[in-house]
Amino acid sequence: MLITQRPALTEESVTDLRSKFVIEPLEPGFGYTLGNSLRRTLLSSIPGAAVTSIRIDGVLHEFTT
Repeated sequence: MLITQRPALTEESVTDLRSKFVIEPLEPGFGYTLGNSLRRTLLSSIPGAAVTSIRIDGVLHEFTT
């Protein structure tokens, strides 16, 4: 039987215009679902706000530098 833990959300204000959010632990693959939902919400539902960049530590992707 798989035992899951409840994810915890922590926020750290970096500057007045930037914040860092950490949600952990997540089930394998659930980060894709959560990230896509967050991206769609930020792009379509919040007027005057835009996602300019996102960085996920430890992820290898063709667009990472």
